[in-house]
Amino acid sequence: MFITMKSLLLLILSLASYQVLSATNNADQLAISAQAKAFSQAFVNGDIETIMAIYSPNAKIINGNDNIENDINVIREYWTPNLKSSWQLKWHKTQSDELIIDGQLASDIGYYSGLSMNEDGRESQFGGAYVIVWRKIDGVWRIHLDMWNDIK
Repeated sequence: MFITMKSLLLLILSLASYQVLSATNNADQLAISAQAKAFSQAFVNGDIETIMAIYSPNAKIINGNDNIENDINVIREYWTPNLKSSWQLKWHKTQSDELIIDGQLASDIGYYSGLSMNEDGRESQFGGAYVIVWRKIDGVWRIHLDMWNDIK
């Protein structure tokens, strides 16, 4: 009887731990999703300050076949809108296919898409695949590694 009660107690504690972990992961999933949406909106708005606030201080980006870029100033320059261009981003979104959260790190694999208006007024859809490694810093999920490619 003692072994059964002990097993039952361990099972209850395990389930309680799982529920706490699930609630934490759910909160983290929602926070990461909110950050991804904020990034897309900031990209559409040309809001470089919000974009940079979503990246970690030592972030890295890899665009397609380019080299790894780890200079935060170059990353800022990459995302800064060209004010001389009349190219306009109409919308941008991401669709996560797999989000794995493990402590202070998360891997997010999915697809992005968007619509832009070219200088001549033509609209162009675009899209591709991405891999983002999120890092939780001071309670906030930030992009630590941002890797994407175009799908033609």
